[in-house]
Amino acid sequence: MQYEQQQMRYSPDPSTNANKRVAYMSPMRICEDEHTFRIGKDHDSLKGLDKKEHEDKIKKREKKQIASYGLYLAMTMLEFQDRELIFAPYHFR
Repeated sequence: MQYEQQQMRYSPDPSTNANKRVAYMSPMRICEDEHTFRIGKDHDSLKGLDKKEHEDKIKKREKKQIASYGLYLAMTMLEFQDRELIFAPYHFR
């Protein structure tokens, strides 16, 4: 364990390093719109495709959206792995 980590965890006054113990995810990156894939049947990129190609293209784009969202979560967790808490505000008002 590094010296700074020891000081954060075991210092006599825990409130002195409170901002170093908590990490925050971006609420704009973890909102429902980011991880929910929506596309209309008459979208410009889907015009002129038959039903099979249409479904394949939608599945590929949905997988890409989910992978992008998962990558953000993984990279954030790796970035803040030394923190005690990662706060992810979701469905806030």
